[in-house]
Amino acid sequence: MSLHIRLHALENAKNTLLAQPIATLLTVLALAVVLALPVGLFTALANLQQLLARWHDQAQISLYLRDDASPQAIAKLRMQLEQSPGVVAVHFVDKQKALADFQHYAGMMAAIHTLGTNPLPASLIVVLNPLAQSSRELDRQVQQWSHEAIVQSAQSDLKWVARLQAIVALGTRAVYLLGALLAIGAVLVMGNTIRLHIEQRRDEIEISALVGATRTFIRRPFLYQGLIQGLLAGALAWIIVAISFGLLQGPVNHLASLYGTTFPLQGLHVEDGILLILISALLGWLGSRLAVGRYLNNTFS
Repeated sequence: MSLHIRLHALENAKNTLLAQPIATLLTVLALAVVLALPVGLFTALANLQQLLARWHDQAQISLYLRDDASPQAIAKLRMQLEQSPGVVAVHFVDKQKALADFQHYAGMMAAIHTLGTNPLPASLIVVLNPLAQSSRELDRQVQQWSHEAIVQSAQSDLKWVARLQAIVALGTRAVYLLGALLAIGAVLVMGNTIRLHIEQRRDEIEISALVGATRTFIRRPFLYQGLIQGLLAGALAWIIVAISFGLLQGPVNHLASLYGTTFPLQGLHVEDGILLILISALLGWLGSRLAVGRYLNNTFS
């Protein structure tokens, strides 16, 4: 009996929405746009973090080694560094390789030749993922490495990493705030839409109440309306985000080609898309419940 009532309420909600296709379409479009904006920004932020993670070759720390460092001690330190969090790779540069690299600097080789010996130390170049750790953790890590027994000094320029992390954190906070505000907006849009449906069916609701219909019975078709519209809006928002990223891929490819690289944009994964649809359905249901609950409280109080 309960299943029959629920199916009847679902059929009632579907027929109500189909009876006003233009209004239903506009509501779904409005909800889809409201949802697509924060979801698109979230996805763009994820792509930005992926892009920034590919800049790990720009986040490097040079550990200059003592001349008396043994190969065993260097190998041990290198293995220790490779196992540290956020480390992408560790490269060993011996004294001869350091001298060869230094030859690129014009006007300095003559000064080195006058010394008679190679003054450049061997070093370990530590390549980091700039987003794997906070700037404080990176600074603490560098301080720890610089105090190793075979390390003479450490050189790093991690200020740009701190700035980068601050920008990403600010963007993440802003997107979360915008998402919360637009979620509230989606609930209000759905609530207002359901309120209009209630006004159109006021006489039917009052007659149902007079013949003994419960609050749950009256509420259920409107909840299904919000649920259905939320599901449709979530699916449409997913499509909007996919189309938007498809349109942006061409300009992104052109920009990446100017830097001699490629960067394919990643849209919503299937799991994220399904989650978007479920959240949208929940927001539609919540907006309907608030609107119907307020009406029933005023009517049956």
